[in-house]
Amino acid sequence: MKRIYLLFLTIISFSALLSSCHEKKTYRIGVSQCSQDDWRAKMNDEINREIMFHPEATVEIRSADDSNEKQISDIRYFKDNGFDIIIAAPNEADAITPIIKEVYESGTPVIIFDRNINGDSYTAYLGVDNFGIGKSAAHYGRHLIGKGGKVIEIYGLAGSTPAKERHDGFIEGATEEGISVIASAYGNWNYDDAASVCDSMFTVCKDIDLIYAHNDRMAIAASEMAKKHGLDIKVIGIDAAPEIGIKAVADSVIDATFLYPTEGYRVIRTALAILKGEPYERVSTFPISSPVDISNADILLLQNESLKEDSAKIKTLKSQVDDFWNKHSAQTSLFYAAIAIVVLLLGVLFLFLRIFWQRQRHQKELMEQNRLLEEQRDTQKALNEQLNVATQSKLIFFTNVSHDLRTPLTLIAEPVEQLVKADNLTPQQHTLVKIAHKNVRILHRLINQILDFRKYENGKLDINLEEVSLKPLLADWADSFLAIARKRDIKLRDCLKISAK
Repeated sequence: MKRIYLLFLTIISFSALLSSCHEKKTYRIGVSQCSQDDWRAKMNDEINREIMFHPEATVEIRSADDSNEKQISDIRYFKDNGFDIIIAAPNEADAITPIIKEVYESGTPVIIFDRNINGDSYTAYLGVDNFGIGKSAAHYGRHLIGKGGKVIEIYGLAGSTPAKERHDGFIEGATEEGISVIASAYGNWNYDDAASVCDSMFTVCKDIDLIYAHNDRMAIAASEMAKKHGLDIKVIGIDAAPEIGIKAVADSVIDATFLYPTEGYRVIRTALAILKGEPYERVSTFPISSPVDISNADILLLQNESLKEDSAKIKTLKSQVDDFWNKHSAQTSLFYAAIAIVVLLLGVLFLFLRIFWQRQRHQKELMEQNRLLEEQRDTQKALNEQLNVATQSKLIFFTNVSHDLRTPLTLIAEPVEQLVKADNLTPQQHTLVKIAHKNVRILHRLINQILDFRKYENGKLDINLEEVSLKPLLADWADSFLAIARKRDIKLRDCLKISAK
């Protein structure tokens, strides 16, 4: 079982390795928009459209809704959640610069687009020449109202870099073109604030030739307030978002708008170039475009509709491709899982076969050992039978010999016994006769013992054990060897004294 478990772990690891080979690194891109408006909606569409062509990356877009505090929170969210790169359009430079600097110095790449910060604590900057747009607006305005015309300027948000640059460019252009800015107010990039300040200014200022607004929503508000006050004023905006600015031009609500490139695709490509270590431009300034007026507004709207249809088709195709790849991934995972299961089953089958083969081999070895043991047992049995036969033959032989020896020994014992009782023998002769008589008795006893052993083997005699004193036996045996020891000049020591020592 341990081997099966190890094999299972090996197969699982191999499957995970195969799956990881098909996984691509996913880059996480965080986008912090300062607000939600038509221009940024167009840019977000471009970002989402571009990210479709980069399956190795995902994007999350958050809007600060014109709040510095919320944008700081959004940027910190991207940083704390491990996003690989952060793209930000600062709401106000002074408020957002510290958090951008903090993120940049922590090692996370930062791209600044549209609006700038104070300093250069960023990885890359992408933006439009707002100063040049302001200057172009002044040049176009002179053609609308002629030299010496009077202009009211509607600012964007105070503290945002595009508002300052568009103002500076327009003032320089107005000076060059011979037109003058007689009043200005902050519209904060939205319709309501712009409508409020224009309503107030038009109550006081009646002699106005042109309204220059920093974006189209404020331009539309100014145009509507001018009509409310019965003023015939030319209006110029900036952004040229199709659903707002260009449509307002086509509907003759405003006279012109300047295209402010979104370039969402370029922002994403720059971000991926940074993440992949590819070459990129640290500072990119988009070129100034021509103004949109009544002569080309309809064409641009048609192009936008065509682009929207193409975008919808691309999204549909992307959805279908995603579904296909999801199915492909599921089938691939199932395929690798099936391979892993088959390999596992083959491995288990191999282990079972190996165990079976080992068991068969062990059984053969045991059978061979049993056969050898049986042969040894048979050999031992045969040897025991031969030994028994030999022993019985020996016993029969000794029994027969004992019977044969018993008769002559009895005949010898009787004369020796008479000599022992004779009175006419010398002491030496008497001692020798006693020795002979004693050994005759010993032989007689030995023969009787052999015959008794034979009876015991045949079950005709029981053994009766009894205790005897060893001392008289030893003395008796020693006396038997005294005569032979003297004859051979052997000194026989007293064994009883030796044992006592």
